[in-house]
Amino acid sequence: MGTFGTGVFDNDGALDFVCELVSQLTDKIHTCLEEGSADLDEEGDAVLLPAVAVISLLAKNCHAAPPDLEVIYSWRDRYLAIYDQQIDELDPDPGYKAERRQVVEATFEDLVTLAKMFAEE
Repeated sequence: MGTFGTGVFDNDGALDFVCELVSQLTDKIHTCLEEGSADLDEEGDAVLLPAVAVISLLAKNCHAAPPDLEVIYSWRDRYLAIYDQQIDELDPDPGYKAERRQVVEATFEDLVTLAKMFAEE
């Protein structure tokens, strides 16, 4: 086993484990977006957006490689289109729509920032 350091995620096995988690989350995001009937309330808020946030956590805290920027941008653009298309159907409280969209954008932007940092390494 190759060891890089004393930290929890500083060895090959731990990095393989984290990489598998990112892969599973990435597959889940693709599934949510590819089903053609992507639902903001069910797949979006319940699965897709949390998966993006968890990938960011793994990249930030566990040395996980984030997806390529093009992939993240594609997810973001597709999800925001779904959001814009479906949010009014949920009859949100005043102010919620704009505030929630900012949260969605910030969630993707966190992952974009991490992917850019990873690409520079």
